[in-house]
Amino acid sequence: KMNKYRPYIVLAVIVAMAAGIYFLFQGDEAEQKGAAPDDAIVTFSNMDMREEAKGQVVWYLKAANVKIDADKDTAHLKNVEGYFKNDQGELTIKADNGTVHRKDKTVTLTGTVHGTTKDGAVLDADNLKYYGKTQILSTDKQFTLVKDGKVLTADTFTADRVLQVVTAKGHASLKEKGK
Repeated sequence: KMNKYRPYIVLAVIVAMAAGIYFLFQGDEAEQKGAAPDDAIVTFSNMDMREEAKGQVVWYLKAANVKIDADKDTAHLKNVEGYFKNDQGELTIKADNGTVHRKDKTVTLTGTVHGTTKDGAVLDADNLKYYGKTQILSTDKQFTLVKDGKVLTADTFTADRVLQVVTAKGHASLKEKGK
């Protein structure tokens, strides 16, 4: 009895595969016609990005959503998690948004930026920028850095990428926590 229906089953499978292939490629053609190559923006979900130097990871970021500009130089990130690292330590970071410029070797994090180091420092800032060419981390807005029971606030800071050496500027204040 099975042999009687076999040609129909084979034909049904072939038609289903052909229809699937047709609809798969039809969607791609429609998308290609809708946007000129110069306007194209590539979008990814749950994408990892990193920079390495001398075989070591300098920074690593994972974003829930990433849009890469048509020039392939700029990536716009949403819901960012990751870290900055060197031989002295690691700064784990979370931010609402971010931008990575490949040619300039810069990473900019914006929105609510929260970071922690392995030695107990906690950073809260509105933005954070990492300059890969100079290996400097900075903010141009007010921030709070809590470490060893002390609270450092100021208008801006520059630091190494894991906050071991921090230079605070503008209305700088160092107080005992809770006072």
